[in-house]
Amino acid sequence: MNNILVSSSAYLAFNIVNMVNLPRELGIEVLIENANDFVWRHALKELLIDRPSQFSIHGPFLYMNLASPNCEMDQVVENYKWTFDYYNTYGARHVVLHPHGQILEPQKEDAETRKARCLENINTIAELALKENVNLLVENLPYAYTVFGQEDYFDLFKQIPSVGSIIDVGHCLIKGWDIPTVLEILGSKIDAFHINDNYGLNQADVHMKVGDGVFDYKEFIKAYKKFCPDARLVLEYLNVTTEEIVENANMISNLLAE
Repeated sequence: MNNILVSSSAYLAFNIVNMVNLPRELGIEVLIENANDFVWRHALKELLIDRPSQFSIHGPFLYMNLASPNCEMDQVVENYKWTFDYYNTYGARHVVLHPHGQILEPQKEDAETRKARCLENINTIAELALKENVNLLVENLPYAYTVFGQEDYFDLFKQIPSVGSIIDVGHCLIKGWDIPTVLEILGSKIDAFHINDNYGLNQADVHMKVGDGVFDYKEFIKAYKKFCPDARLVLEYLNVTTEEIVENANMISNLLAE
């Protein structure tokens, strides 16, 4: 299960202390903004010792909307410098970037102007990632309004070729993206996935474990093996136990081995 990681989304706040109970053959991804330096220094010492599997970081995204004209990019850059320090200190494999936050009144600005600003701000972080030797991955989003629909998301990697893709399959379900087609078009540009389930088109981003919603995970596994078999699979769940995570990871590992 070396290619399967578990997000700390299932261990938010003080529950991070329970993440140490995950089997060492499972990797971990941490939501870096959910703790301070003191907590992470102690938590990562416990989480990463004797864990040969992979480690990754979900970059910060709260209170930073890269599409907003009021985005404080100097503070965003400082936040990502802090994140990239963790990446290099602990040998992470990738950092996840949300390309923007929620946009509640999209009609108040021209879509192309917003997209241009968003691309400029993503590129600023991408240039910092290059400088710091960080593997930066841009995630697809589930919001009612997204700057990067499916075609625009594909085009983003032509506009900023230094970044890679992390596909959140639950977000694809909510936005009605055809998952096998996404994998075929992006192929090896996809370096990781956020794996989770939900109730489908225009529904809530509930991050259930695989098999509890409408996600056709068997179809996904077929496309994964064909188009991007080396990509990491990060189980990004909410409100589940460690036992449920391990059972789900074993199921996915068995499907990969078939």
